[in-house]
Amino acid sequence: MYPSPPMTERQVSEPQTLAQVPFKVLEETIRQLRSTRNDIIRYAVWNVRNLSDDEFNRTDDRKLLGYFRQDLLETRFLSKGRRIDLIQLWKWFDDQMTGTEPMLIEGQETFLNIKDKDLEKVRKRIAEIHAFLPTLRSEDLDAFRRVKYKLRRTVMRLTYDLHHLFKRLEKYRKNFGAAMAPRPERVTLEAVNDIPEPPPIDEPDDEASP
Repeated sequence: MYPSPPMTERQVSEPQTLAQVPFKVLEETIRQLRSTRNDIIRYAVWNVRNLSDDEFNRTDDRKLLGYFRQDLLETRFLSKGRRIDLIQLWKWFDDQMTGTEPMLIEGQETFLNIKDKDLEKVRKRIAEIHAFLPTLRSEDLDAFRRVKYKLRRTVMRLTYDLHHLFKRLEKYRKNFGAAMAPRPERVTLEAVNDIPEPPPIDEPDDEASP
């Protein structure tokens, strides 16, 4: 029996912030994050995000539980014709930021190692939402009632942190653009016009639930 050929060693880059990556990497990161962000805003937080605070307080808990389950556990990922959960959706992007999966740039595989404070904020929110998923899967209405306000705040903060990360990436791209010739057919970052900027959100996590 012949021995298996040795696997090609992954060449993972040194830790970088998103402000430090080469322009081609930044452009591909923006392209993929735009797609991921639009899927999250349009499908993964749609029901709860579009309820006002007053509507949220007046909506029956069983209906709210259904909204959260549909948003976070059955996210519609239309480009692949599947239903997935929010964590899977995010990991398809973030696995490239951590070097778990390669980013394909002009036919070449690039393994990244991104350590960035704005990206970490989004990762933190995703991890917080992940911790709520067992409660949603259990369909335990009493357990859901105990966490529904904190879960809503976390979901809303995720939308805010994603928006902030996009603004930072646009700033980095503009900094590159100042030293480069104008690029033809440049797609604006905020290409999805029906997603308004979220309002500022207080950061403390130890607020008392209503």
